[in-house]
Amino acid sequence: MKRWGWAALVAVTCWTGCGEGGSLPRQSQEQPATTNPDGTVNLPGEPVDPDAQEPFTSLWPLTRGSTWTYRITDPKKGVFEKRVEVLGEQAVPETSMKATAVRSIQPHQEELSWQIIDVNGLVVRLREEDREENTLQKVTTWNPATVKSIAREQPVGWSYTSDIREVEKHFDDGEVKDQDKTYIWSVEAVNETVTTPAGTFTNAIQVKRKRGDKQGDERTYWLVPGIGKVKETGERLEELVSHDVKKP
Repeated sequence: MKRWGWAALVAVTCWTGCGEGGSLPRQSQEQPATTNPDGTVNLPGEPVDPDAQEPFTSLWPLTRGSTWTYRITDPKKGVFEKRVEVLGEQAVPETSMKATAVRSIQPHQEELSWQIIDVNGLVVRLREEDREENTLQKVTTWNPATVKSIAREQPVGWSYTSDIREVEKHFDDGEVKDQDKTYIWSVEAVNETVTTPAGTFTNAIQVKRKRGDKQGDERTYWLVPGIGKVKETGERLEELVSHDVKKP
């Protein structure tokens, strides 16, 4: 079992160059030859065979422009749809950090969160804002950032414990909730077959989140490499209807 601690983030910058007069550009540090997974080599300036590239296997894609639509079955609010969109990197309000902004739109509210995939393959959430009719209703922050999901495949039996302090600021009545919480994440199964309105997936990873400090509040997620969440149970049922995931 691992215990949560803040991980340093590593920024990667890519350099590109161009040749003159249509000739092949000179090989340099900025434009080296590339080796494909099958061992073949692409010289500088040659197109890379898309079929030879490594497959996109993220369980929680945060590529800008990616979208998902879910059918929600809620015991209190009925059946409706939720649309999730990755907006790209933004400054996190009231901090000096940047993270990927993700917007979730439902008929009754809009949620905006800032997320990062850390070096351990964990998806962590730094801040969340809830709005109703374009009016800010609640801001939630965590210290350290709370685990939202996993982006990297893990074996059955893997688990992760996250101890966080959660602060909710309500703007309708001025209430502030300050709570310590413990969440335990675990991989329950792999290569699960899951059928949703978006189709049948045979390679889903089942992940469970439960509270370590009290009973209840359990959720189960089914994540598919290269697609993300296709199903969620617990507080309510979420099922993938459609998706458009952009590759890096």
